[in-house]
Amino acid sequence: MGLFLNKIFSFGFVSLLLVNASQLMADDNKLNWHNEADLPIAMQEIYPVTFNQRIVVGGGFVPSDSPSFKNVAPTTAVFLLNPARQRWRQLPELPEARHHLGMVSNQHYLYGIGGFTGNKDSAWQIQNSVFRIDGNLQRWRNGPQLPIPLAESSYASIGKNVHVIGGRTVSNESGGNIDTNAHYILVNNAYWRKAKPASIVRNSAASVVIGNQIYVIGGRSYSPELQNLSYAEVYDVKTDSWTPIAPLPIAAAGLSATVHNGKIIVAGGEAFTMKSGKLIGSTFDSVWQYDPNLNQWQEIGKMPTARHGHGSVTLNEQVYIIGGAAKAGAQDTLSSVIKLQTQGKQ
Repeated sequence: MGLFLNKIFSFGFVSLLLVNASQLMADDNKLNWHNEADLPIAMQEIYPVTFNQRIVVGGGFVPSDSPSFKNVAPTTAVFLLNPARQRWRQLPELPEARHHLGMVSNQHYLYGIGGFTGNKDSAWQIQNSVFRIDGNLQRWRNGPQLPIPLAESSYASIGKNVHVIGGRTVSNESGGNIDTNAHYILVNNAYWRKAKPASIVRNSAASVVIGNQIYVIGGRSYSPELQNLSYAEVYDVKTDSWTPIAPLPIAAAGLSATVHNGKIIVAGGEAFTMKSGKLIGSTFDSVWQYDPNLNQWQEIGKMPTARHGHGSVTLNEQVYIIGGAAKAGAQDTLSSVIKLQTQGKQ
């Protein structure tokens, strides 16, 4: 998901889907999907997360009569799904509207980190704010501010520490938005410190955690020109080091991710290309599986529809894909939620 300033805007989002292919009810490269309860409103550029055995989504772009970009605007809305009840309920609203709000959780807090805000013609103002809410889900409070403004980053939680990697920030020289490879860790919910920067600058990548390692996959960069990325690498928390892995078979940004049975599944995404001086956007419906033990990718199927700017989470061994947009850019925002069926699960 991405765009040049004033013409092409980056829509971040990112998430990864981990599923054991042997457990999928698949036939001829087809996966078995089940429609779940729709979001109360259509939302894109979101980073859903699990918190206390529930699914939470907040911030993002939503259709609006007073849009800040095309026909959408940032929102303060936050929703929670109890899958057993098949019903979304509204949580306390964010202190301020955000799109591309990075959501991540640990055992103590649910966080909303950075993102963009702004009115029409200035919708891409990157923020350094950190909002958090505890398990009582009564009120959002301010957490330790990011050291620099960040949006469309990759987010991960290991133990009590929260990682924010790459994305978009503000140039000290021009004041414009630029890509970064910065890597910060929120330590014990208390303070930020620097960690080893990622190998490349990029935004709108997908990330996921397996053990003490953070995988970052795909995305987009604007330096020196617009480029969709397939590059993937893994960060080891113990050694503070990055190692390349096999690239994603397609170059895509705004893809989604989650973890299931030790494998990584990347779903959907978006790509922009220039043809005859015209920007052309496309979205993907493909679902890819990565096996860390083999360092290999394979396509295991398709989603019912292409989407980007969506999110994926795994809860109770079930994989959920939430919201997003059916067309490149801020078009055809979705409220649909689909679940990947596995054998013996309904």
